[in-house]
Amino acid sequence: MRTLHQLVSLITAIAVPTVIYWTSGETGFEFIVLGAVIGFAYWYWGPTGAPL
Repeated sequence: MRTLHQLVSLITAIAVPTVIYWTSGETGFEFIVLGAVIGFAYWYWGPTGAPL
């Protein structure tokens, strides 16, 4: 389960800038950061919740 969770986080981090590139033809740095932030947030707070 943990491996699947990490894989989904990585795919999310890569998918955001990829979709932006496919739709607009260019990828700005802000979209790469956005993908990384969303992927990291899912990895951290994912289905099990944050370890607080």
